[in-house]
Amino acid sequence: MKEIPISEYSRFLSLAQNSLFCRVYPMSVTEGRQCGCIYTNESESVVLIRHKGNFTFIYGTPYGNDIREIHKLILSKGLKFLCQDTTLTDKLLQYGEVELVMRDAYCFPHGKAPDIDIPDSYSLHSIDEELFNTLTGRVVPSLYWKNYAEYSKNGRGICVMHGNEPASWAFSAASSSIECDIGIETAEAYRRRGLAFIAAAAAIRDMLPEKRPVWTCQRSNLGSARTAEKLGFVKCAECILVRKPL
Repeated sequence: MKEIPISEYSRFLSLAQNSLFCRVYPMSVTEGRQCGCIYTNESESVVLIRHKGNFTFIYGTPYGNDIREIHKLILSKGLKFLCQDTTLTDKLLQYGEVELVMRDAYCFPHGKAPDIDIPDSYSLHSIDEELFNTLTGRVVPSLYWKNYAEYSKNGRGICVMHGNEPASWAFSAASSSIECDIGIETAEAYRRRGLAFIAAAAAIRDMLPEKRPVWTCQRSNLGSARTAEKLGFVKCAECILVRKPL
């Protein structure tokens, strides 16, 4: 498959807008808000839109060599390929060296964020350049954004601080003109204290009403699903993620 020049990304915006699930990721790339890649076959009958966080979405129906090319990209580029076509995912699984993971998507049908009560000795801080560059973990802004300049222009996020120590954070892992997908993590020493709820609720408050918050997680991540439901999110779609085994 060939890579499309960045200057041409906008012509694939209508595809992204019509995504059946998680459209915030492909829209963020085609709108030029976050870096990524777009791949197509020669005829452009099959299009892959890849976000900086490696979530990759397909448009069109691939056959034969196109499926093999997608499989190669998963293995060589670390694509986390998302779709709802079980025939395609089963074919990719047959080629080997990949695994299938169920993911759920949630929408937020409310007009305001949940109320929060910040415990003593904790405080809320916007994710500034220092936090952007120093937060570590599996879900941090630097994994989803090219650099702080891109994040500060198009993203937003909140960190629950315990003194000078980051305890829990929530941020826009993907941000389009209409939606923000919330990425969230709590430092191991601060888990099971309700801080993820506080960080996410504060982030939702910052996103509304300009953008609609959305939430995605692996189906096996029961803690994330419970937090989403407690915040008021409602499951609206499901998909299959194909990736190299961890």
